[in-house]
Amino acid sequence: MPDRNVPRVLVVDDDARVRRFLTSALGAAGFAVTATGIGAEGLRLADSRPDLIVLDVELPDLSGREVCRRLKAAEETAAIPVLMLSGVFTDVADRSQALEDGSDAYLTKPVTSRELVAMARALLRTARAERRSHEHERAAEALRRRVAQSKAMVDVARSITASLDLQGVLDRIVDEACLLLGARRVGIAVLEGSEPGPNIRFRAVRGLSSAFAQRLRPLSWRDGTTPIAIQERRPVWTADILTDPAIELTPPTRAVIESEGYRAVLSVPLLAGDRPLGAIVVYRDLVGPFSEDDIDITQVFAAQAAVALENADLYRRASERADKLTTLSALTRLITGAAASREVFGAVAEAAVRLLTARASQVWVNDPASGMLRIEGTVSVDPVLGENLARFKAISHGDGLTGSVFATRQPLFVRDLRAEPRFLNQAIVAEGHVSAYAGIPLVAAEGAAMGVLSLLFGERGDFADEEKELVRLLADQAAIAIVQAQLYGEAERRRRQAEEMAENLERSQGQLVKTERLRALGEMAAGVAHDFNNLLSVILGRAELMLRRVRESALVRDLEAVRRAAQDGADTVRRIQEFTRTRRTRAFERVDLVAVAREVVELTRPQWELEAQSRGVRYEFSVEGTAPPVAGRPEELREVLTNLVTNAVDAMPDGGRCTVGLASEREWATVSVRDTGVGMEEDMRRRVFEPFFTSKGPRGTGLGLAVSWGIVTRHGGTIEVESVPGRGSTFVVRLPVPVALPDSVTGLTVPPPTHAARVLIIEDEPEVQAVLADMLREAGYVVTVAKDGSNGLDRCEEEPIDIVLSDISMPGLSGWEVAARVRARFPTIPIGFVTGWGDQLDPERLARTGVSFVIAKPFQTLDVLRHVAQALTTAQPGRA
Repeated sequence: MPDRNVPRVLVVDDDARVRRFLTSALGAAGFAVTATGIGAEGLRLADSRPDLIVLDVELPDLSGREVCRRLKAAEETAAIPVLMLSGVFTDVADRSQALEDGSDAYLTKPVTSRELVAMARALLRTARAERRSHEHERAAEALRRRVAQSKAMVDVARSITASLDLQGVLDRIVDEACLLLGARRVGIAVLEGSEPGPNIRFRAVRGLSSAFAQRLRPLSWRDGTTPIAIQERRPVWTADILTDPAIELTPPTRAVIESEGYRAVLSVPLLAGDRPLGAIVVYRDLVGPFSEDDIDITQVFAAQAAVALENADLYRRASERADKLTTLSALTRLITGAAASREVFGAVAEAAVRLLTARASQVWVNDPASGMLRIEGTVSVDPVLGENLARFKAISHGDGLTGSVFATRQPLFVRDLRAEPRFLNQAIVAEGHVSAYAGIPLVAAEGAAMGVLSLLFGERGDFADEEKELVRLLADQAAIAIVQAQLYGEAERRRRQAEEMAENLERSQGQLVKTERLRALGEMAAGVAHDFNNLLSVILGRAELMLRRVRESALVRDLEAVRRAAQDGADTVRRIQEFTRTRRTRAFERVDLVAVAREVVELTRPQWELEAQSRGVRYEFSVEGTAPPVAGRPEELREVLTNLVTNAVDAMPDGGRCTVGLASEREWATVSVRDTGVGMEEDMRRRVFEPFFTSKGPRGTGLGLAVSWGIVTRHGGTIEVESVPGRGSTFVVRLPVPVALPDSVTGLTVPPPTHAARVLIIEDEPEVQAVLADMLREAGYVVTVAKDGSNGLDRCEEEPIDIVLSDISMPGLSGWEVAARVRARFPTIPIGFVTGWGDQLDPERLARTGVSFVIAKPFQTLDVLRHVAQALTTAQPGRA
């Protein structure tokens, strides 16, 4: 195989001696030489594309000039340099004619080897330079095309992201496609509906008649390149659509094509994943193929058109969903704010008509006393239809379609009421007002049937799953309104009672702050904590019981606020107990620091939002990062973060940003609270964790950070602060990550009683006694109560008792004495203390007395039920 790096020279000369001379001279200079004495043979050998042709003017068959003209006329050989030689034609006119014929140089014979080689090399250098120049020009032109293509793609992409105007975006795409493809006609077709045939409609066209989009409607999946491309999900093109046997044109489609006058067609599908949305189509008037570049560019435009269509569809569905959610949210707000259920029923009926395009909607409510369903809300888009519906104000249970829905508690969807004899109001069907029906039972959370939501429609197709789900959601709203009407009175009374208790608690807390700090702390730890815990037991217990019974969101929110207030009161008592070291540490559990951080930001939100409003400033709070769970007390760690967040707000009187950051550092989980406030001087920074040290004046107790330090220390962690005056402070809490985490209390299940276990409650506070009894009864226990120790011992003698729960501080016999006597008389009965002294009791004394467990006030339902269930499980069988 010849070396492509060696220049190849073709010598055409009829003189054998000259051929040998030329071959020898050029070969010695490093050229690969092929020689012939015939002009026609030289033209044939030139097809191998030599680098240089040395051509004699005089040849036996064709003149050298004719050979040169033919070489320069052919595209394949035009760029090959030609050196003409002649020993006869040597004057200026001969040279000029040779150059006009296309020769690149002209030498007269005899020629020296040196002159020949020099000229050959010069011609080759010139040829190489010209080739490089042409290559650069082609590359520059290709680059210009690519830049134009990229700019067009970017412009279209920006249009897609910046505009919700689908038609405008599609028009922009066909315009850019025409420009880049050099095409006069481009269209975008969209696949519509779910029919089995090609339901294709053109949404944007250029260069085609105004009637094209309406006239060109393919009748089969082979009726043109566009339906084929959509069905097969691949680009399809034809050089001549009128003669291509692979295209099965129907007469109407062929007529449109002939009237428009195009022949070559390229169709590229618009795909969302594997789902076809339509196609972009390029039309050309002349018969001919499409290049790979044409297909590639069109595919890019197809992808952009698909994104535009998908975005438009997503926006439409999002708008519909937002409308539904807005309506449901408005209904929820109405339910939570309206005492009159009839107003809510009307709003539910109106929402059903609007969101589901119904002609009428009715809310039927059960009247248990009469065994009837009565209309409490009706909305109709047609006054005549409304008058006809008003004829039926009440129906019996099980009567008609609506009565059947109530009796069976099953939804019912009927597409054709003409074939449904159970529909009572056949007059409105006969008059053409309605044709379809939907009925959904209104069912309370505990399963009780409350009524029916019914809807009437005109002519329609089958009910979609999304429509059925929406009807169910509206029915749930109506059911909530009914339950709210029944619970409203009792809930209001309980809420007022809870608010009064919370107010009393707040006044008591305020009084404590006014007393001498150190003495108040000691007294609280010793005695007042017990009384507070009794009060808080009632508030917290009642709130939890109500939360288990109520489903209405407003009441749940209010009761949750009461429960939180009670828990915060308990935390206040605990904080003082912690600081004075009178409280023993409780068992740790699994704590999710991320959840605690987010909860603290939300719990403190009302405080700092009100602060911002009163100061006319703006606060920004965020929770960033993540950290592994730790072992600890969630309420204590929540208190630490609450103190740090509150201090951050106080440190930003002009507003600012507070960031709660979470991270993991080897075996440590870290939580940082960073503010952009005023910062601290070094002497203040060193003292921030000292008890009673405060920079807040009379507003501060000086206990917040001291208590936080104690909590973190008892968790085996550290708390540090860094601060720069004028730039803010950062508090960093580091907590150890244990190898094995304890179970979360909230995740523990309470085993149900294996039988109707009998529980004796000995408690001198009536409200505490009642709350405790209600908790246990709801859990399935048989409860006996006693107001003091003597009465409790009498009950043990008179009735079979499986477990005893007793307070400690009671008139007459104390809890300790009761426990000792019960243990002596009935050694198999488990005994538990429920007391405001809680965690301060001596474990050794508890063991000596035979007390199985202690429940600290204020107690939570889960704690009570778990302790009782565990004690009964491990106890020996009680006496009969």
